[in-house]
Amino acid sequence: MENLQQIADELKNFTGKVRGEAFRTRLEYIRKKEGEEGVKSLQKKMNDLGVDIDLEKISRDAWMNEGINSLSVVVAKEIFNWSEEDVFNLGRFAFKTSFLTKTVLKYFVSMEKALLVADKYWKKYYDFGELKLAEFNKKEKYAVVRKKGYETHPLLCIQHIGYITAGAELLLRNDNIFVEETKCIHKGDEYHEYKISWN
Repeated sequence: MENLQQIADELKNFTGKVRGEAFRTRLEYIRKKEGEEGVKSLQKKMNDLGVDIDLEKISRDAWMNEGINSLSVVVAKEIFNWSEEDVFNLGRFAFKTSFLTKTVLKYFVSMEKALLVADKYWKKYYDFGELKLAEFNKKEKYAVVRKKGYETHPLLCIQHIGYITAGAELLLRNDNIFVEETKCIHKGDEYHEYKISWN
């Protein structure tokens, strides 16, 4: 079991920001999976950890601390006894329900084109880091993307795999997608790297 207070103290000092949209989709997932009592439990635990924010009042367009946003995933996994699959599904849900993502992706007809401008849209969500296409191999059916400058908590890697999986499924119109994190900052690498494969 992780020391939540220690993690909270570290993440509260994170300086990068994310749009409230990212948090609102997470709250919707918790409400759907755990009900209204689940939302109240998350609010109470976050307050107990020294996060003095009314979670229900976070605006979709507002900038919020990404450390606190990440902390909510760690707390939810702990208090709801979620598996890694639940966290993966949170990422999938976030992609499918995010207004910004749905708005952006309707302009793209291929995954390669979407990945080529991924960093532009990353910067609509985050005020730090970058997300760039490193390789796209249409013949061998795989792509590699790199996420740099993002280091909050390892649990977010799993959520991001779910998010990328849902995006690839939509863009490729293919449910047979496999996403693997091949490099990770939390394992000593310089950046996160994700390989997306499809049949």
